[in-house]
Amino acid sequence: MIRRDTLWKGIIEDLAEDFLHFFFPAYIDEIDLDRKLEFLDKDLEQIMPESDTKRRHADKLFKAWLKNGQEQWFLVHVEVQGYPDGQFAYRMFQYYYRILDRYDKPVTAVVIYTDTKRSYHAKAYHYDFMGTELNYRFQSLVLIDHTAEELRASGNPFGFALEVARNALDLSTKDDEQLLISKVDMMRHLLSCGLSKAKVRRLYNFINMYVSFQNLENKLKFEKEVRKITKSREPMGLEEAILKEVREQSLEQGIEKGIDQEKQLTVIRGYENGVALELIAKVVDLSLDEVKRIIASHTGEDATN
Repeated sequence: MIRRDTLWKGIIEDLAEDFLHFFFPAYIDEIDLDRKLEFLDKDLEQIMPESDTKRRHADKLFKAWLKNGQEQWFLVHVEVQGYPDGQFAYRMFQYYYRILDRYDKPVTAVVIYTDTKRSYHAKAYHYDFMGTELNYRFQSLVLIDHTAEELRASGNPFGFALEVARNALDLSTKDDEQLLISKVDMMRHLLSCGLSKAKVRRLYNFINMYVSFQNLENKLKFEKEVRKITKSREPMGLEEAILKEVREQSLEQGIEKGIDQEKQLTVIRGYENGVALELIAKVVDLSLDEVKRIIASHTGEDATN
């Protein structure tokens, strides 16, 4: 299964301008969106507090520019937090002072809380000792405090990604068939919004991967429904972050000799995550029949869909 932190990192980068419109409406006219946003993921890995280096986080850091006529740019630090962490507010402050120290540029931060543990949804880090006081406040969005309808009504593509995540919080009361109905509904709405083909593909990937079906048959039904809606014979594309994750998982494990091990594992992981066989074949540069043989060998079933 593709990790959610990978999906969040990918969708934040893919919809970065929409992200800025969603979270900074009061300042958006001051931001120079004609200049390409620059992502600083490698730098963020080095800045990350040492205790967190072995934990996966959906965090992003990117550079944007203002329209003030000067060579002034600022940094946007984004965190998607989906589990209780009593030290999270302090970690946000650690990021802030390390980013500020490294770049000496203005910093703004956004946190998206995707879990339901309200007592851990901090909005600030406060420090007070012997007359010295510090209060670091950051922007936050708690998904559980918003309805899916409200997020959809924003009309913002990133708001639609948030709707997908908000719907996932209600899955404990839904079965696979209801999930299928929900995903198809989201796709119908997405395709009615007049978005570019690239944005539709990226949001489709997010919808498809954020919550997986328990039953493989429903995965196939969803893909067939999407093809009907789009009137396309070709499967929707998977984005770089997802493919990278699949390849990384492939390299971490071994498999029978024959076709290149990495390719075999990429085929299997892609199949397990509901990726269309035609797309898997293109990614690994194998024929469709070779892909089907690898899957059949792994599952003991005939993969003809």
